[in-house]
Amino acid sequence: MPGREFDEYERDEEMLESRRLKRLEMKRKRKIQQRIVLGVAFLVLVVIILLIVRGCSGREEEKPQDTEQDNQQQEEVVTPPPADPDVTATLAAVGDIMAYQSQIDAAQQDDLTYNFKDAFSAVSAYTASADITVGNLELNMLGTTPYSGSPTTAPYFNAPEILAQNLSDIGFDILQTANTYSIMNGINGLSSTMRLLNEAGIDAVGTHTSDPGATGGVITREVNGIKFAFIAFTKGVNNMTLPLNSEYCVDLLYTDYNTDYKIVDSTGILERVDAAKATDPDVIVAMLHWGSEYETSISDTQKDIRDLLFKNGVDVILGSHSHVVSPMEMVTVETTEGEKKDCFVAYSLGNFFSDMSSKQYAMESVILNLEFTKSGETGETTISNVNYTPLYILDQGADADVRFQVLPIRTALGTSLFDDYKTQMEEAITHLKTNTNSLYDSGN
Repeated sequence: MPGREFDEYERDEEMLESRRLKRLEMKRKRKIQQRIVLGVAFLVLVVIILLIVRGCSGREEEKPQDTEQDNQQQEEVVTPPPADPDVTATLAAVGDIMAYQSQIDAAQQDDLTYNFKDAFSAVSAYTASADITVGNLELNMLGTTPYSGSPTTAPYFNAPEILAQNLSDIGFDILQTANTYSIMNGINGLSSTMRLLNEAGIDAVGTHTSDPGATGGVITREVNGIKFAFIAFTKGVNNMTLPLNSEYCVDLLYTDYNTDYKIVDSTGILERVDAAKATDPDVIVAMLHWGSEYETSISDTQKDIRDLLFKNGVDVILGSHSHVVSPMEMVTVETTEGEKKDCFVAYSLGNFFSDMSSKQYAMESVILNLEFTKSGETGETTISNVNYTPLYILDQGADADVRFQVLPIRTALGTSLFDDYKTQMEEAITHLKTNTNSLYDSGN
């Protein structure tokens, strides 16, 4: 049996060896598989590393550019481009320009032509120096004779047409033609006046030869990047009624313009204000022929009109009609848009050129000087300075070589030419300071 046990043992050994070999073969196959997996993993890892290295290298190459851009952005924040410089513009304004018969006669030359230049020679430097010069032209120029300085007999206040050129020569740019004498000589008188002004290079404001509609009736001027819009109104037309089918010819403050002057035409006024705002101006100037003759007090309706204009966008009001200089003031208002701003009103600038020596204070006047500054940083335009130059209309008598002269008072007092009139001119300065606001006296 020993042989059988050996055989069985041998078979067992063979079985064990066979199993061992199978295990070895399986281990070998697993190792090969592991090596393959590891090899693939290694290759994948190498690829990933290469991609990462390349990506990092690319970003490093771009990094200087990014840094440069960041630096540029930082520099722009730290050192913003400089703002545009502030700019300024000046506006000179005078009151009523009239031509009574005495003034017309004094302007007649030896050759029977007319010229008013001598009357303005002393003041021309003041009116011409402003960027824009305005006034109220209270007369007609029919372009025909007879010339007349009469307010009661036709043709009414018909001045020689050369007056338009004379006014242009001393710097006038815009003249208000909406006043009590706009249509005293009919539509033809108004049209002729506007035409002659235009030919002389002067714009007429407040009157129209055709219907301006809701979007017209505005005169604009731009100086040094500051845009001005001008509108003008009159209280009435000497109790006349506007001509049928030509009601558009004059812009009015009141609906009862030919009777009581109590009902403010808010709709008509705001129509012109809106038209002015539509021109996108920096400054809106309203020229108003209002108040009562030879009165310096301000009526309630004037205050209502002032507030209506300022609250709806007007910046400056220039008044005329009373023939005497009235108060001036800066008014702080809150507009309908909720903005607080300072506005300026001169209720009346008196007579620039007239012959009313019989009326107290009617021969003294001012040139109102307004300076506007537009911020280069914000674009906002404000009134940066206000002052006036005192004037006196000197009448040296019919026998004088130059009868009427508009004189800057302080300049005249600096010479001996007008010593005979020194007292009344000094009194005029004192009265103007009292009646306006001494803060605005330029001292010139």
